[in-house]
Amino acid sequence: MLLLIISAIQAVLQVMIIVFFGFCLTKLGYFSNDKQKWLSKLNMVFFTPCLLFSNIASTISMEKLLAFWPIPCFYIVFAGLSYTLSQLTSRAVGLNRSYRRFVTACVMFSNTNSLPIAIISSLAVSEAGKILFWDADDTKDSVAARGISYTLFFAIFGNLLRWSYGYSLLRNDEIYEEEISESDSDTLDGDRLAVPTGTYGATTTHDIERQPQQEQQRQGMPDRQSSSLTLAAQPLDFDTLKKPQVITTDGDETTNLLSSFPTLPTTTTPTTSEQTKKPSFLTMSDDNMLICIARRIHRFMSPPLYAAFLGLFVGLTPLKHLMYDHDSFLYPCFTKAIQVCGHAAVPLILTCLGAQLTMIAQSQQPAQPAMKAPVFTAIFVRMILMPFVAIPIAIGFVVYGSSWSLLATDPVFITMMIVLGCTPTAINLVQITQVNGLFEEEMLRMLFWSYGVVCVPVCTILVFVALSIVDKLV
Repeated sequence: MLLLIISAIQAVLQVMIIVFFGFCLTKLGYFSNDKQKWLSKLNMVFFTPCLLFSNIASTISMEKLLAFWPIPCFYIVFAGLSYTLSQLTSRAVGLNRSYRRFVTACVMFSNTNSLPIAIISSLAVSEAGKILFWDADDTKDSVAARGISYTLFFAIFGNLLRWSYGYSLLRNDEIYEEEISESDSDTLDGDRLAVPTGTYGATTTHDIERQPQQEQQRQGMPDRQSSSLTLAAQPLDFDTLKKPQVITTDGDETTNLLSSFPTLPTTTTPTTSEQTKKPSFLTMSDDNMLICIARRIHRFMSPPLYAAFLGLFVGLTPLKHLMYDHDSFLYPCFTKAIQVCGHAAVPLILTCLGAQLTMIAQSQQPAQPAMKAPVFTAIFVRMILMPFVAIPIAIGFVVYGSSWSLLATDPVFITMMIVLGCTPTAINLVQITQVNGLFEEEMLRMLFWSYGVVCVPVCTILVFVALSIVDKLV
């Protein structure tokens, strides 16, 4: 039992030590606020996509897709239960719609890369790793390889959903819908008229009235300090720069300010009903309809999600042989270059997390009561409730699944499904909050408590329970 406990602690501390390095670098002055923001965004648009592409393309194949069929089933069940528990619990504690989305994202998207891989790698080389041997000829290297393979295959589905649905959960949905509507309107107007309208330098009643609607997203959420930590995370939206900005002052002053800007000539003056009319796909040409569809898809996508789909395409087509055959020309130069860049993603995420936690501790006041409720709700559901759901499901698969899949007899598979179902929230969610400029402080506080306080004891107990189950049942 002592060996199991020591192995679990070693696996969790591997992650926490890298976070501590980020803390030390910030204290020594190597991590400023601007540098950390720049590095985090660079990681999301380059290093993380390299990691996802290399992991998915090298792991996925049609044979594994058929042999590993229980893994997507486990993911679908875990994701569905996480969504249900997060919705029920957040509604029970009285959270508003914005914070329900925050809790849902934190609960649904767990750490499926750095922590599980660190845990299985540590377990494989420990004395307790002999419990995970599948047969008498099994080795520690084989245990680690199978565990990483299961983890990466599970992570494929998590990454696809995280960088699509998860990305939309952690953004301002009202502004998002408005941007899509305005993009469609621009396309529709371009299809109707060949000359520009007078909306560039003029302001309509709709423009003024829509501003309070954008603030509805913040209703019920605590006021934040306008620190550089939050402001620097807001992305630069070129579509917004093109739109007229209204300065809320006295009526005469607003009129004078607006009249000082030139207006473009128009050939027609649109009526109020035309200005507020929603675009219809029936009135668009085929080209503009395709443009609108492409815009909607692009707004739903993200660089890591593009990389994940590209990895699926390469892994399931003959291109995989061209890129991952060791005798091919591309493998030592192009493929290995992508893999090396991907290896930098997880350390950068963890060190940036340490830097972010340090800076928010130095610059922010104690969390307000309205902010504490969603943070601790997410931690409670993710780290406390989910183990009571994931462990019985894994036990049921061991007892009844052996006739359906050989994976039910593999101790490594059962251990990894328990770990993957109960790990803390994904660390790279903080990248999404930084880019979207929403829920950043809440996410940092949640990750601090999850990894700095709750993770070590809970994951230690979790790994101990998983090893005990496979020791007795498998």
